[in-house]
Amino acid sequence: MNSKKSLIAALVFFVGSVWFASAQRPAAVSIRPGPIGATGGTGPTGSTGSTGPTGATGATGATGATGATGNTSNPVTATNCSSAAAPAVCGSAAAGSVVVAAAGTTVTVNTTAVTANSQIFVMYDSSLGTKLSVTCNATEPALYGVTARTAATSFVITSSAPITDPACFSYLIVN
Repeated sequence: MNSKKSLIAALVFFVGSVWFASAQRPAAVSIRPGPIGATGGTGPTGSTGSTGPTGATGATGATGATGATGNTSNPVTATNCSSAAAPAVCGSAAAGSVVVAAAGTTVTVNTTAVTANSQIFVMYDSSLGTKLSVTCNATEPALYGVTARTAATSFVITSSAPITDPACFSYLIVN
């Protein structure tokens, strides 16, 4: 009988242990995603950190060259050339009006105002006929510009040939 009691006690102990162990474990849980909730608001901004130290000042750069003294006279009103001759005779005029002959494609403008570094602006202007005593071509040449220069002497205007009448141009030299 002792062995039966021992067997029953062992069986009760075993069953109790299994029951106790299973009671300690959570039941299987099925996880299913639900709807996503709204996002919460933004939290407050943190404080700004302190400013770092100022860096060292760099070395001072070299002083630039002094610029050349410019033309102090007004080149538009100081002397203004009007020449229908070829070559155009303009003395020391830094501005003026000249013509390219009807059958020609160039005119040399003799003026001592030109330098090796002058900016020479040339504009076609068919309204200069009275000033130049010619009938200026009504159609602007397709191409024109300064094609040569000799410091203190002259520059050359080259254009496509005018159709009927001389091509009239104004020029301005900036030094």
